[in-house]
Amino acid sequence: MIEIPRYGARKAPDETWTIFDRRTGLAAERSGLILERLNQNVVLGLIQILEQIEDAPKRVH
Repeated sequence: MIEIPRYGARKAPDETWTIFDRRTGLAAERSGLILERLNQNVVLGLIQILEQIEDAPKRVH
């Protein structure tokens, strides 16, 4: 089974980008930061990092 990536990017009319959560359709949020109004160079790297975090094994403390 192929996993659909959790995060995607949308370009805004002002030429900035938003990383969104495909599960909710809303702008992604991480550590209290809403991932909106980003430049294009940053978006792909951040999506890659978010996907790695999402795929990481979860541990109970």
